[in-house]
Amino acid sequence: MIEWLRRVDPARPFLKADGRTWSYGDALDDIERRVSSIPRLCFPTLIRPTSILDVIAGIAGGGATVVGPSPETTHAVDADLVVFTSGTTGVPRGVRLTRANLAAAASASAEHLGYDADDDWLLAMPLHHVGGLSIVVRQMFTGGVVTVLPEFDPSSFAAAMRGGVTMVSVVPTMLLRLLEFGPFTGLRAVLVGGGPIPEGLLEDAATLGLPVLPTYGMTETFGQVATLKPGAPLERRAHPLPGVELRIETDGRIAVKGEQVSPGYVGEPDRESPWFVTNDLGELDSDGALRVVGRADTVIITGAENVDPEYVESVIRSHSGVDDTVVVGVPDDEWGQRLVCLYEGVADDLADWAAERLPGFMVPKEWVKVSALPRTVIGKPDREAARSLSLGGDD
Repeated sequence: MIEWLRRVDPARPFLKADGRTWSYGDALDDIERRVSSIPRLCFPTLIRPTSILDVIAGIAGGGATVVGPSPETTHAVDADLVVFTSGTTGVPRGVRLTRANLAAAASASAEHLGYDADDDWLLAMPLHHVGGLSIVVRQMFTGGVVTVLPEFDPSSFAAAMRGGVTMVSVVPTMLLRLLEFGPFTGLRAVLVGGGPIPEGLLEDAATLGLPVLPTYGMTETFGQVATLKPGAPLERRAHPLPGVELRIETDGRIAVKGEQVSPGYVGEPDRESPWFVTNDLGELDSDGALRVVGRADTVIITGAENVDPEYVESVIRSHSGVDDTVVVGVPDDEWGQRLVCLYEGVADDLADWAAERLPGFMVPKEWVKVSALPRTVIGKPDREAARSLSLGGDD
């Protein structure tokens, strides 16, 4: 990865944060000093340039650099990088990634989206999550700029979007909170992924000048493997990136093949098949574009109906009085499972509000306001802990 930095004009800007700019030459000098001293275990809980340089130096120095919010792996790993999955439905797993995986992912992204060294990508996602770290790697690969914010604050993020950045990555909740700061101009692409997209959100964003592109990816592929092609009609589907093959298994799960797919997990042998079978459910259109329809490991069956809790959550999050939410199923004598919604916020009219926006079988039968949702190590709602809490547990 140091070679990527060396091929760029050292005077060109690489990182921008807090009114300061690190050129590619500055970054290269700093990283070369760090390579021999940075431990292979890096836990960048803060989004800042020094953390970015630590991680790059770790990867460049050989051995396995482990990124995560807390030490999870302390033994030798046959990989250049280990990134942990979100762990929303269980214990986070360490994904082994190689430099070849990272290069393939960055190259495919740039070719698909058409960005280059003149683009500036806004970063406000955690570095120990693939959504944040992949932005850095993509820009290193093309010689572009990364504008760094210490956290996601809608007002600051919107201001940065008007300050010269051209590329943005957000999850649906972030996009929803940005709409009040529109309209926007000058952006090449706004990638929207990481969860179900509520009906109308993409259309509302487009009317404000945001070139939104639904995208699909995961830790095991170092980010995006399918994204709506720039210029295509706005739809909830995503086209495979160059070098990526997709297929749907007989049980409806999405399988991915390509050079950016991880060889396996920490503590496990390399995957025997070149196909990585995800837990996401999807469909392929006649032209090969992907539509994600839910998660195989989170579907709740209630009253003989299948409910995707992530979709229900995406709708509930659009309420102005909800900060975040998680929907779980708990045993019920009548329904098999009943839906329970735990949420953070000030709303108190959610049952009637949700009934106007969701089919009856998708409306939670219980609503629990909490001061703080149980969360995984990377900050996502923890479904298992939330289920235990709904049952009266002490999680």
